[in-house]
Amino acid sequence: MKSVQRLQDAKWIWCTREPQSDEYGEFYTDFDYYGGTVSLAISADSNYAVYLNGELCTFGQYADYPHDKVYDEVDITAQCKQGKNHLAIIAWYYGLDKILTYYRGNAGLLFDLYCGGVQICHSDEKIQSRMSRGYENHRNRTITWQMGLGFAYHADREDNWKQGQLEGFSDSVLVDQVLPLRPRPCEKIYLGEPAEAKLIKTFAPNHMLFDLGVNTVGFLLLETEQEEEGLVTIVYGEHLTGGDVERILDYRDFGLEVTVTKGSYSYMNPFRRLGAKYLSVTSEHPLKIRRIALVPTMYPVNIMPKPQLTPKENEIYDICLRTLLLCMHEHYEDCPWREQALYAMDSRNQMLCGYYAFGETKFVRANLELFSKDDRYDGILGICAPAKIDMSIPSFSLHYLTACAEYLKYSGDVEFLRQIYPKLESILNVFLSQIKPDSQLIQPFKESCYWNFYEWTTETLRGDNSASREIPDIVLNTLVSTSLQNMATIADAIGVPNEYRAMAEKINVVIYTAFFDEERGCYTDSAMETQSYSQLGNSLAILCGACTGELAEAVCERMLTDEGIVRTSLSMRCFLYDALLKVDTNRYGDWILADIEHVYQPMLDEGVGTVWETETALTEFAESLCHGWSAIPIYYYHILKGN
Repeated sequence: MKSVQRLQDAKWIWCTREPQSDEYGEFYTDFDYYGGTVSLAISADSNYAVYLNGELCTFGQYADYPHDKVYDEVDITAQCKQGKNHLAIIAWYYGLDKILTYYRGNAGLLFDLYCGGVQICHSDEKIQSRMSRGYENHRNRTITWQMGLGFAYHADREDNWKQGQLEGFSDSVLVDQVLPLRPRPCEKIYLGEPAEAKLIKTFAPNHMLFDLGVNTVGFLLLETEQEEEGLVTIVYGEHLTGGDVERILDYRDFGLEVTVTKGSYSYMNPFRRLGAKYLSVTSEHPLKIRRIALVPTMYPVNIMPKPQLTPKENEIYDICLRTLLLCMHEHYEDCPWREQALYAMDSRNQMLCGYYAFGETKFVRANLELFSKDDRYDGILGICAPAKIDMSIPSFSLHYLTACAEYLKYSGDVEFLRQIYPKLESILNVFLSQIKPDSQLIQPFKESCYWNFYEWTTETLRGDNSASREIPDIVLNTLVSTSLQNMATIADAIGVPNEYRAMAEKINVVIYTAFFDEERGCYTDSAMETQSYSQLGNSLAILCGACTGELAEAVCERMLTDEGIVRTSLSMRCFLYDALLKVDTNRYGDWILADIEHVYQPMLDEGVGTVWETETALTEFAESLCHGWSAIPIYYYHILKGN
């Protein structure tokens, strides 16, 4: 059965005529089964969970755009039984604009079911539906503005609708829309064995703290034994403050609510992944928890052999690998605890590591393709994909060009680069339009919708300094130079005549003139009166070719010995390492290995099983202890110690 045949007869439906944000719809149909392969094709705005005969059989809408809708095709034969089968679907409509993991469309569900190559049902107005009774509708309480909505579930309101005992159901409402559809471009995530949390502290009969041992990502599984029904609140997190998990961190709310029934009760949420080490549980009544766990949500990969490493390097490699696995689901995620968002810069680091750790390019391509579908009005990428929010980090669009060039190197997939080339051109042209006629430097972006962020160090590099919007800086200019060279590589591969390398050479001359400080012997971050110097700016000058030869050798030594030069943070450490290796691999290879061990040793000592957002994340407010961009040792171990 070809995928293109699916969903041709299906219609978009919903359970109400005027959907609101944070709304759950329940949809039911049944079918008779006596043999053959049963296949479900399904798509939703915004998420779905499918139950067959009361058991969860598939879940998880791919993160997409309304103008580029993705559907899944799932074989559910193994879950079918002889005779009548009950198909129950819960669809969750987010309906919010200002979050970083969702691009709002119309509430809707689309599906069809085939058996033995013959369609046996599809979504239309005859499908019975209602607004969910179990899930609290229109709660509209976000965990963070990056992640989006949390949830509350009321087991006391639930009934046996999943088994066909319908109450309050009626014909579905047709959603008047026709959306372009394509099959999921990567694999679906699957559920692993539950990671059990252990009780480590009892504050009161109705307040307990549980520890998962290491940072874990998955769906909440809660099993209780209660003498009476009541509200149970679960607060999750990676840190402890005052011996417990904080629910409210500034605007963030890490509390989730489940109203459990009297007696034995079991619940698993199939929608919201949690990233946590600790679970703090409180209840209206004395609490008896039989089990609390996270059910791992895992993307299928093959783990490639490691290079020859020392015991300490093996430990570092393992926590980096574990971090990569916890930060890839329907797309790459920066961190699973508080954001779960796809950033172009973060994911570039994850892709680079993944080429060696997993030996595959399909997931990389899916993420690069998702970015290419961004329809932001100014031609560059929005802050995350998919997201419908008027905010962009311009430099991340340039890291996207780097990721695309690296994908070409590792995959040889010329046709994909040809497909997305117009998007790459539109991105680069935006930056070229920022060239100031007088200085020939790329001007930072002035409007408030742009965040001129480079890394978490100085005000200038964080983009916090308002003056930085007016004065050119070295990071943006060197990144544009590198992007021109990457575009030249891509254009050459697909046979497009170009002058990108010549343009980069001109910018490199200007970079040296504008930013090299002869007295200090290195490059300054910007032309501001108050000078600042960073390893990032100097590393990028070497990598783009603005700093070469003996000068590059001298700058490398200056970066490593001058205490007045700001060190790179974990996210940008790769550029320092790359610059050192470009200048002298033999000289700096051992230094890089030693630096990795020095930087990552505290993460080993803490024992959370993952690598951190920054070196100080353990003590800093709301920084994550599981962050994909910090897994870069995997790459350097392979290129420095691989066969």
